[in-house]
Formats: sequence, C-alpha cells, structure tokens
Amino acid sequence: MTNVDINDPSGFVRQRAVSMIYYQKSSMEQSLSQGKHLILSLDLGGTQFRLALADEKGQLLKRYAAPIYSQQGPEQGIRRIKDAIIEMLSDIDPVALRGMGVAAAGLVTPGTGVLLTSPNLLSWYNTPLKGIFEQELQFPVWVGNDANLAALGERRFGAGKGSDDLVYLTISTGIGGGVITGGKLLLGSSGFAAELGHMTIDLNGPRCNCGNAGCLEAMASGTAIARLASEKLSSGEVSVITDLVAGDLTKVTAEVVCEAASDGDAVACAVMHTAATNLGVGVANLVHIFNPELVIIGGGVSNAGELLFEPVRQVVAERTMPDITVRIVPAALGDNSCLLGAVALVLENTSS
Repeated sequence: MTNVDINDPSGFVRQRAVSMIYYQKSSMEQSLSQGKHLILSLDLGGTQFRLALADEKGQLLKRYAAPIYSQQGPEQGIRRIKDAIIEMLSDIDPVALRGMGVAAAGLVTPGTGVLLTSPNLLSWYNTPLKGIFEQELQFPVWVGNDANLAALGERRFGAGKGSDDLVYLTISTGIGGGVITGGKLLLGSSGFAAELGHMTIDLNGPRCNCGNAGCLEAMASGTAIARLASEKLSSGEVSVITDLVAGDLTKVTAEVVCEAASDGDAVACAVMHTAATNLGVGVANLVHIFNPELVIIGGGVSNAGELLFEPVRQVVAERTMPDITVRIVPAALGDNSCLLGAVALVLENTSS
C-alpha cells in the first residue's frame, strides 16, 4: 500500500490517487494468531462509505474511507465498495471471516436487506444490498438501518454495555435512533420502528423534511438549531454568531451556535436551551413508552456537552412520573458507532 496517512486525526485515511488502507499490523497478527473470527463492516452514508475489518471484541484492525458519489447511482458505488473490500481482504484467510455487516442510511427491510429509500442516496431506491454483496463477494451479509445499528453498537461496545433496555438518539443534521428492549433491537412489524426524530412534539411546530409539522427533528436537530439562531439574528437580535459567520446567515450552523453558547453568548444560549428543552420533551415521551434503563445521546450536536445534557435531564426529571428513573448519557463510540453497530449485527446473527 502507498500514501497511507497514519496521522489522520479521525483514524480514517482519505482517498487520494490510489487505494489506501490504515492497517494495524500487530493487532491483526495477534487476532489471527488467537483464532478469532473477523468481521467486515460497512458504513454506507450519503457522502462517503467507510469500511473496517474488526475482531469480535470490536477492535478495528483495518479502516478505509472514500467518497460515495451518490449521484452516480448504486451500480458505480457498489463497484467501488466491492473493489475496496477485495483489497482490504487480500491478505486475509477467508476461513477467518464471519461475514459483513452493513449500516445504511435509510429504510432497510429486515432479513432481505433491501435499501428501500434513503434521504441522501436518492438514486439507490429499492437496492437489494444484501443480495448484491452476497452474490459478488460470496460470504454472508446482514444489512440494517444506520441508527438502529448504532444502538446495537453502543450496547455491545459502548455506553450501553450490559444494558438490555436502552434508547439511542443521534442528533446531527437530523435525528435518528434505535431502541433495545429485553436485549433485542426493536424493529416493528415492517422493520421501520424507532424513527424517533419523527414523533410529533408540537402540533403547530415548524415543518419537517418528512412533510409533517412539529417533529422532534424539526425542533431539536442541528438543522433546527441553525434555523432558530438565524431567525433571531434576522429579527435584529445581537449576537457574536453574526461575527463568527462574517454576517452571512446562510453559514450559521449548530456548531457555530454551540461555539458561541460555550462563550456565554445570550442568543446562542437561548437557542441551545430551546432545542435542548424540545429534545427533553421527546426523551420524556420515550422514557414513558419504553421505560429504558439508559438513554444514550450521540451525533454531532451531543458534542455541546452540558449545554445540551443539563436541560434535557432537567426536563425529563420534570415530565416523567416520579417512580421512573433513567440515566441520560453521551454516546461512547463517536464516529465509529455505525461501523461497530454493523459488527454487532453480524455477531447477533452468528453467535450461538
């Protein structure tokens, strides 16, 4: 391999002129020498795909990332993914491979592994990911929704380790989630359970991308935070946010708002408090419905720390019945939640 950047802070190398894989040789040799099964993991997102080879303890032994170019359609994207997989497995004994897990951003049919629809992979409508990869690669493949698998990953390897009843929420551009109840991932009758971002928390709330009004996603996501801040600035409220975006309100993001709030900016703090309060209402609903031991919150907005978590915990304490207790904690797996969730999916389906 050439052009391997082992100093990439994310732990993932980026595609340059040739294929690249970040290879932890000593860990790989140790894993193989101990006879551990290896698992291939794919995180299929709207802008890039990420691959990893892991052991059953969730240690990522090889990692790779490259653009997906979703506008080119599934045929080209799957070809690039397949080529990267073949290269990643070029020095691996096939006997050591247990299978591949795929975390896909969109609605996935359980069992058949068909990606029915995806907001960021529009041309991938009705793509039979499981069937295609199994035919092309000749080993078992399991496919799941990315947020559901992130919940599985946090339960097996992260903040939810040891918990049989938890709710996972990811707060970023949108809001997704997964629910573990009785130690099992909740899928529902058609496999689409736990679209947590689309519960209605305000009948008269802002319009959501799904077409509904007042969804949690429309009121507490990173997009909602940016919108709330822009509305305040457009109405004449004074904030350091304006300076941070050089007066261009189209550049207001949740990250910028969080930065300003961390420095004590009044407008930014008010926006974060509003979004966190809305999120707290949603979490309180989930606590009453599922009675989880644990609520895990991940995604980019969770990096706001106590600016987010303190109001959420306060609202949940105020709005849940007094005998109900729940812990609300940050996710532990960061950007690797979907990759490790895909690993967990394979383990769930192959462990005796």
